[in-house]
Amino acid sequence: MKKIKFIIALCFLALFFNSCEDTVLNLEDPGSPTDATFFQSEPQLEVALAGIYENLAYVRAVPFPQVLDHSTDLAFNRGNVAGTAEATQGGLSSTSGLINDFWNQFYAGIQRSNNLLNNMFKAEEVSNPTRFEEIRGEALFLRALFYSYLTELYGDVPYRTEIVTSLTDEKLISPKTPKAEIVANIIADLETAANLLPSSPSELGRASANAANALASRIALFNGNHAMAISKAQLVMGAGPVLHNDYKSLFTAESIDSPEILLSISFADGTKTHSLSRRQGTRFGGWCQLVPVQQTLDSYETINGLPINEDPTFDPVNPFENRDPRLKASIVIPGDVWSGHEIWQHSDSIAVWKIENGAKIERVFNPNSANPGGIDIVDPISGETFKTGGANRFTSFTGYFWKKFSDEPNLKQELLVNPSRSEHPIILIRYGEVLLNYAEAKIEANNIDASVLDAINQIRARAYNGSGIPYPEITTMDQSELRRIIRRERKVELADEGLRLFDIRRWGIAEKVMNGKAIGGPANGFSKIGGDLGLTPSIDEDGHVTYPGAPIEPRKEKGDLNYRDLETRVFNPSRDYLWPIPQAEIDASGGIVSQNPNY
Repeated sequence: MKKIKFIIALCFLALFFNSCEDTVLNLEDPGSPTDATFFQSEPQLEVALAGIYENLAYVRAVPFPQVLDHSTDLAFNRGNVAGTAEATQGGLSSTSGLINDFWNQFYAGIQRSNNLLNNMFKAEEVSNPTRFEEIRGEALFLRALFYSYLTELYGDVPYRTEIVTSLTDEKLISPKTPKAEIVANIIADLETAANLLPSSPSELGRASANAANALASRIALFNGNHAMAISKAQLVMGAGPVLHNDYKSLFTAESIDSPEILLSISFADGTKTHSLSRRQGTRFGGWCQLVPVQQTLDSYETINGLPINEDPTFDPVNPFENRDPRLKASIVIPGDVWSGHEIWQHSDSIAVWKIENGAKIERVFNPNSANPGGIDIVDPISGETFKTGGANRFTSFTGYFWKKFSDEPNLKQELLVNPSRSEHPIILIRYGEVLLNYAEAKIEANNIDASVLDAINQIRARAYNGSGIPYPEITTMDQSELRRIIRRERKVELADEGLRLFDIRRWGIAEKVMNGKAIGGPANGFSKIGGDLGLTPSIDEDGHVTYPGAPIEPRKEKGDLNYRDLETRVFNPSRDYLWPIPQAEIDASGGIVSQNPNY
């Protein structure tokens, strides 16, 4: 059989529920659907469309948005899940699995989109006219979504709207198209899609007019077209979406039909699942591999609406008190009850309480404790002796865990559920982001009015809803101050949702925030750093958090009172604002597709 590694050819007519990541397709395979035998009915169009959505549900152990955020300053990846360590440590190359997988999956989705869009006319006469146009709109939307990620990750890339039909097809190999040209084309496609689709999705996980306009707003903002970002956001704002009333519950499976969610990825056991809950979870059901860093926790404001280094009421000994409620809604911190247990990492916490319905049931061994293996420790509360068993190797290196998208019920050990096969849905686009897009575009255009403050304050008010604490309202009209505020808002509001990489790149701060040490919290508390030393982190105008004068040491076998040095981040500004083009693409094109600078 003749095979080819060039991804766009590999994924030709790959319409069914298999992954191009794992399958090498043969263009001569008579069992593959072709334009001569397929696209003859509306059900076949639906199958083809489902094949495109399958590429959107790209999983490399975890869904792709979380892979992206764990290649930024937000988080630390213990165990190099999905290969993000190469990105954070400056080691990406044209053969890195991370950059090849994103390229392959998204171009596979584009090829499937092109195949449907170029052949669906054959079923027009036998299809419901309304549904036929909706299918077209969904395919246009998905192709634009794939291209939006490719252009943000790689810059100029090959742009195709026609299908590749054979190894000799001249369309198989084409040079890179300027990013600006691709952006103009995909925004035009999104405008067409918005006119073909209903305002709200007909089913969970499907594209809609609101999703198309929201994506156009995002793309325009990312590419400096503030006027378009404003206008597209206004179309969504005028169409009736609302913010979910509770920030914490928005990221649970129970809220997947919230009107705030404009596009989500659905998973189901037996078709496609992910292991995000287990990878993010504590050792009570999880592996604590993907975890937020100290710099992220220190980015959440106080309840007075100030960075912690600017609020005189901030208590560095008890740093998580009187903070923006989104901190505890997004992240498990020491002392929280999560997955049915108290969460502590202190060396003395050899045992913790198991919790049911808010009541303490029994003392159980704490696999999250920061202790070396093989030693006996007596629990001072129960008097029982526990052997540590080396759990320290697996506890969170930062001391914290993500609540967002972590399926807490399935992490409880007593449930016979495998968190490695999680069906927990993942949000890709939501109304909260649209409000922030609108506010930022207006700020950058220096078109600041009451609507800017209203958009930001809606987000902040929702964050405090149910807390009993008045939210800190934004009232300033100063452009510089609003720029600082909106960047802080995006960092905490959208954490672990896959947008941080694109934000720090377009703001030109990646070389600042992605160079230096990733920091974990002190395993045994802040009595030394916040008390004895009286230190408070420093936060600059870009929201970059540093720790001048603080003791920072490599992680020890037994937890101590110092910050933990997790890894040294490296970012080369002459190279790392783009990912490299996969070498397989360059080779297959005979060098027609060129490499990005300095790779």
